[in-house]
Amino acid sequence: MDIEHYPEGNIPTHLLDWVWEAGPVLAPLVKYRNSGAAILRDGGGTELLLAKRPWDGQYLVATLLPSPDHLHVTGAGPRTVAAPTAHAVASEVRSRLLPEFEQLVNLARLREVQEDLNWLRDDVEPGTVPYPYPADLDAALERFLTHAPYLIAASRRAGAKPLAAQDAKVLDRFETLLASLTQSSEDAGSGLEPGGTDEAMAVWLESGEDLVAVVRTTIVASSQGPSRPTVSTSTPPKPPAAAAATGRTR
Repeated sequence: MDIEHYPEGNIPTHLLDWVWEAGPVLAPLVKYRNSGAAILRDGGGTELLLAKRPWDGQYLVATLLPSPDHLHVTGAGPRTVAAPTAHAVASEVRSRLLPEFEQLVNLARLREVQEDLNWLRDDVEPGTVPYPYPADLDAALERFLTHAPYLIAASRRAGAKPLAAQDAKVLDRFETLLASLTQSSEDAGSGLEPGGTDEAMAVWLESGEDLVAVVRTTIVASSQGPSRPTVSTSTPPKPPAAAAATGRTR
């Protein structure tokens, strides 16, 4: 766990812009000097803002938005946690805040994957994928293979019921593909470069929709509450960007 301290309580103003769901709980903090604040990072992309409210000593913990260079999220975020003691707030973070954050991030991953597949279905004629692959198609595949491990893991964890045999077979196929890509990259002494992999492209084009269907029936069905973002195919799909997003970075 990496911790970035603000011992004097001077939380950078721009940092509050990155809080996913600031609302009335955190907004007043910019007007007060706090006894201390910190950013907690797990090294895997999860970042939490920890602060102590000056007027009543309540501990506050909120999630920061994922970097737009890796994922674009929409909709309401995880509710900020407030508790009177460090033990109580830590318990709330473990039991509610982090599970909500993971669920919402996975729904955003699923949305990106579905949008790319919608674009592929509507704009790319079956059996006519050019080679070498154009940049936008390469980028879409890379996004898919970046998000796929998280979506597969979430699908296996969601709910207590075992997966249907056909659904488990779909997950197994993509896990085998990802393992093969990782092994090939390690053997070559380089990082994973899925965009140029013919096998990955073929499996994605053939079975990408199957994986999305399995994920939707597990992680989307397990989400609760009106504030959850939904995965919709009713909006016109947009061509995927050929490069990483150029939004703000932290």
